[in-house]
This record gives sequence, C-alpha cells and structure tokens, in this order.
Amino acid sequence: MKLASYQYQGRVSYGIVVDDGGVVDLSSRIGTTYPTLLSLIQKQGWDAARQIAHEIARGSLNVDYNESDLTYLPLFLEPVTIHCIGLNYAAHAAEAGHKPPEFPRTFVKIPAALVGHGEAFEKPTLSPEFDFEGELAVVISQTGRNIPRKKAHEYIAGYTCFMDGSVRDYQFQRTLDQGKNFYRSSSIGPALVTADEVGDLDQLSLTTVVSGETMQHSKFDNLIFSVPQLIEYLSGITELRAGDVIATGTPEGVGFSRTPPRFLQHGDVVEVIIDKVGTLRNVVD
Repeated sequence: MKLASYQYQGRVSYGIVVDDGGVVDLSSRIGTTYPTLLSLIQKQGWDAARQIAHEIARGSLNVDYNESDLTYLPLFLEPVTIHCIGLNYAAHAAEAGHKPPEFPRTFVKIPAALVGHGEAFEKPTLSPEFDFEGELAVVISQTGRNIPRKKAHEYIAGYTCFMDGSVRDYQFQRTLDQGKNFYRSSSIGPALVTADEVGDLDQLSLTTVVSGETMQHSKFDNLIFSVPQLIEYLSGITELRAGDVIATGTPEGVGFSRTPPRFLQHGDVVEVIIDKVGTLRNVVD
C-alpha cells in the first residue's frame, strides 16, 4: 500500500494512493478508530487499511480524489522523532573529507523543518549555502527497545523519500543541529510505501535531480550501516516509537562538494527518486 497525508479543500485527511494517481480516503471510512495515518500505525490498524486496499484491487471501490487536486502534507502532522544518519555512504564521507565512521553518526530533525511533497522549500535568508541531500527514510511500525538486527524487519512499517536540506555554513561553522533544522528546508513523502511492496532494498537505488540535472545516484547496498543495523543501534540508545522516522543518509554528489559549489537557488526544483517508493518533488521558494 501507498499511504499519504494530505489536505483537500481545507480538510486534512489521509488515504491510499492508487497507481493511476487517484486517492481513496481512509479518514472518512475508518477515521473514527484511526483518525490519522500516525494513529493507524500506532494502533496497528493494518487489517482495516488492507481490507479497503483489497476492495480497490477488486474494482469495487472508486477513488475519491484525483492526486492533482490534493495538497500533500508531511506523513505525520503529530510530532514524531526524526532520526537522521550522517556519512552513511563511504563516497559521501570521502567527499566531505572524512573516513567512513566506525559507528552511526546521528542527529535529530525537528518537524517544523519539514514540508510535504509538492510544497515549497523556504530558502534561508541568513545563508546562501542551502544544500540538498536525497535520502531513503524508514518509518517504524511499533515501539521497541534493544531490537536485534535479525528482528528489525518486524519494526518497519515502510519507506518513503526524504530530502535533508542542509545549510552548510551553519552546519560546519556553528552546530550540526542548526544547519539541519532551518524552517521548511527539508521534505518527506509523497507516501509511505509498506515494506511488503518494496522488497529487498539492496536491489534498489536513489537518484537526486536538481532542475533537470542528476546530482546523486547510488544503490542502497552502498550503505555503510544497513537499515537493520541502524534500528539495532538507535533502539539501544532510546525507545523507537511507532511513527518515528529514520533518514538513512545521503550518497555522494551534494552541492558543497562540487567545484564550484552548487547551492539551491530560488526556483530550483529538487526531486528525490527511489525505486518502488516514488518521487518526492519540491521547488525552492
């Protein structure tokens, strides 16, 4: 299933995105029990959602909206923890002047830094060094601590695209958290694609395109720390909760490493494209 949060004519809702671009609204059908996408995950409402997905597949349920009529929102409107991983591709670590890390480098992104698919980034006024990082993000399905990597798959609800907007002078000269948390500088979406539809990540790849030019491309078997390793590591530090997000890191090709540097400008269109997951597209305002 592909599950998304959105706004339609002023009403915030969530639903199933079908292959032809239509959306079947879930809030109007199961919203009494599961009013939001986050509540669906937290309350393990998968059977209710899959029943509706089966009706769609049988042709007994029509779409409620055209995708083009919606405004996509970040997956979750409620606060969740967004764990981000730095330097998780060896080639990206090298272009940043670092050796591959011995353990995951982590930081947290605040929800106010995120916009949804199709929404505009707010170009920082305090810095000209607004950079792009395309990433795969994992959504946690249930709460857990000290999760062994061999059981990590039991805690994965699905995957989505992530753009880790980075303000480089603040990141490098002040603190990492400042550079990674400018208002409306990052994005997530368009949809949560359940793990059963994605399959083996090692066979899939990510591409980041900026205004028509391919900037990043890598397969996920190039990750230094795999998704199961990240779940094991983070759950040893803290409790992972249903709906939490793990952004798994970016490959080589970011803007600051280029000669000359390629920072985002007003009007640039950033696309993060992941096999079987989708395309996350945003313009810089």
